[in-house]
Amino acid sequence: MTNVVQRALTLDDIPDLIALSQEVDWPDYNAEELTSLLTNGYFTGFSTADGQVISCAGLFQYDRMASIGAVIVSETHRGLGLARKMIDTLLDQCDQSIPVVLTATVQGRPVYEKIGFHTAGYITTYKAQNPNPEALRVSDDIHLSPADESHLPCIEALDEKGAGTNRSSFIKNRMNRAARRIIAQNEHHDTTGFAFGVETPANLMIGPLAANDELTALSLIRSLISSYSGPIRLDMQEETAERLHESLVEAGFTKTNKAHFMMIRGKEKLNEPALLYFLASQAFS
Repeated sequence: MTNVVQRALTLDDIPDLIALSQEVDWPDYNAEELTSLLTNGYFTGFSTADGQVISCAGLFQYDRMASIGAVIVSETHRGLGLARKMIDTLLDQCDQSIPVVLTATVQGRPVYEKIGFHTAGYITTYKAQNPNPEALRVSDDIHLSPADESHLPCIEALDEKGAGTNRSSFIKNRMNRAARRIIAQNEHHDTTGFAFGVETPANLMIGPLAANDELTALSLIRSLISSYSGPIRLDMQEETAERLHESLVEAGFTKTNKAHFMMIRGKEKLNEPALLYFLASQAFS
């Protein structure tokens, strides 16, 4: 590791982080999304003697779980053990009594397995260039409306069931970041789902999304994409994908990736399996 030094990353490093994410073809990471990542988590990375960031990894701590994401190493410095060193640093940084999860790329999975992570599930990605919202089934019994701060307690409770941990601070920040945010209620005015849509340079990323049933999930998706022109991305737990796959394909979505959801310091996912759930992003879980 000659001529590189590990340090905490800050908002001042965003230009280098944009260049790093572009190098590995992660186009969703613009300045706004990186600001969200850095302000919601702790980032470590390596930089060269002249200060250029050549690797990064982030830790996001919640009350009963932590998530590691945005792990990138420049092609010019691979094979030096930088990813392992960053992950070890983040594991030392977080609460030792709670599980730590991450979504593994093909390249990263062997590194994580050597550290002690195991596969606890899978994350499925769907994308669409020009989906057909009308193909998604909806119900007249589901009332959709714009979500605002008055809905936060209900949204936070649903997200906790889906993520398996309380993330109230993150949810508030993500709601502010979201260009589109919808709440679903039944005829009794009970909250049955919510969804955020965050615009990035590459996609409208739908998530987090939580719904008690398939019709609510599809209604939320349809509402978010009906007035949007451009590519859509959905990252969801495998159990959710199995229940929505046919409907998503009919609407023009394509299953593009299936990644390993990995865990250390725990054996099983903490989420409520009956709830349909989309990730905010693979970094945040």
